[in-house]
Amino acid sequence: MLPTHPKMPATLFALVLSCASAVASAHQINPLANKYRQHPMPTVWHQITEPVHEDVTQLARACAANASGPVDIPVVCLPDTRPASLPQGNKYDSLVRGVWWNDDPNQYLFAGWQAKWLIWMEDADRIAKHGVNLRGRKAAIDRNYVMTYRSHYGDLQFLHAMASGDGEPAVVTRDNVLDWAEFAYAVATGRLDPASTFETVDLPFVRRHFDHRPGWSIAYLFAPKYRLRRETHYRDMALGALLHTVQDSYSDPHAARNFDASPDCPRGGIARFHFYGGQDGKKHKQADTLDAFKARQNAEFTDTQNPIHVSATLIRYAANDVGWPVVREYLETTVFCIGRNTPGANAGDAYASADYSPR
Repeated sequence: MLPTHPKMPATLFALVLSCASAVASAHQINPLANKYRQHPMPTVWHQITEPVHEDVTQLARACAANASGPVDIPVVCLPDTRPASLPQGNKYDSLVRGVWWNDDPNQYLFAGWQAKWLIWMEDADRIAKHGVNLRGRKAAIDRNYVMTYRSHYGDLQFLHAMASGDGEPAVVTRDNVLDWAEFAYAVATGRLDPASTFETVDLPFVRRHFDHRPGWSIAYLFAPKYRLRRETHYRDMALGALLHTVQDSYSDPHAARNFDASPDCPRGGIARFHFYGGQDGKKHKQADTLDAFKARQNAEFTDTQNPIHVSATLIRYAANDVGWPVVREYLETTVFCIGRNTPGANAGDAYASADYSPR
């Protein structure tokens, strides 16, 4: 299952790493940017990806802290909001670590493990698109693979607000997202103890996707290798992971959106979820950058449909222990609203790979 091999020739390793960098470029987190302190200096990792999620999250955190009025009302952020980051750097920020989790659930973008993550991504990409792994063997990604494979190319692609299969009905993707949100929000608000094992958690997200891992704890899911010794670490990580999903849904390669009102979605919503397995990673990246985000913020985002505002709303909901029914209604009728005629997932015309053939 694992693509690495102790006897892999150095030339092959270099080739795989080069290809994998292209695959990784589609995932906009940067765990080396501002890792230990806040500064504008670029790192090597900037050649691969950008800290889009980190920037959005830090703006949302500042916005939520300054919000006033009823705590169960969606937040609208002021245009002059400044990011709220920790002076020690992102490595010591549990909320940002949660934002990283969706792209790196096995925590291999830390401590010199980046090459393994890159190779895993290339292996998963080949399996998903060609049915053959890096060793040339036939393979299919199922739920027995490690989380990194599952979240990017397997049954957990909804962690990125994307469908897990070509043609997947919108209601299936949306319901998967809501089930995940219910679980993450329960952890974020302390309703689920991080020490709880999955065999004791009676929620759809766990029953459907982790019934084969009854001994896994919630803490292990979010931090299998590294954690911070903060009392609220797992709560903040779960909230950050939920924010990642929401933020991804406002990136066009992940999901096409309607920002205008419709009979089914008067505050706007999802026009179509996309499927990463049919996309060209380079095309995905070009529309998933800081510049693309800023262009959309100026031209398309509204007060209601804006990833910074939505993230701030969820941060404020969690901080004030707003009940899940209120949060679910907000997610279902605003953030992830779908219409009766919303089509099933595809790669998206602008992002499809050359050999993509829609169902």
